[in-house]
Amino acid sequence: MAHTSTIRQSGFTLTELMVAIGVFSILAAIAIPTFLNLRPNYQLRSAARDLLSSFQLAKLTAIKSGHNCTITFNQPVGSETYNYVVFKDEDNDLECDAGEEIVKRVKWTDYTYVSLTGNTLTTNDDGLPAVAFRSNGIPVNNANGFGAGTVSLQNTNNKTTSVVLSAAGNIKIQ
Repeated sequence: MAHTSTIRQSGFTLTELMVAIGVFSILAAIAIPTFLNLRPNYQLRSAARDLLSSFQLAKLTAIKSGHNCTITFNQPVGSETYNYVVFKDEDNDLECDAGEEIVKRVKWTDYTYVSLTGNTLTTNDDGLPAVAFRSNGIPVNNANGFGAGTVSLQNTNNKTTSVVLSAAGNIKIQ
């Protein structure tokens, strides 16, 4: 008696593989442009939250240390210029002087799709937008008036977000 065995081969046929590759290609063609469009919006939200956190850091540092803490935009430190710098302002002039402790310095290199489009904070004597927080958490400008203002950010999709500082020291994203 002859013994025959059947060998079962498992796997995909060439036709099934080509159909799967075609479906994957169509899905990728739809998803990639959507993902690329979402990235600038994500970076805009992240940059705004980072800026809001830096304002809060300056406020809390002033309260904790009992001295003014300032945030200045387009601030040179050494040979580099930062988008903004948070520092303990020992002489209360809203200028980052040698010897004053820098709490945080930020370059928006991580936010390649975001740019600063507006800043209504008053300027210090160096012509740089700046605001300081007193030890009671109230923001002040260079003339010791209330330091309210808005910093506006825009992404490459022309979407704008603003970080708003009120005269009472409240900080929010609009």
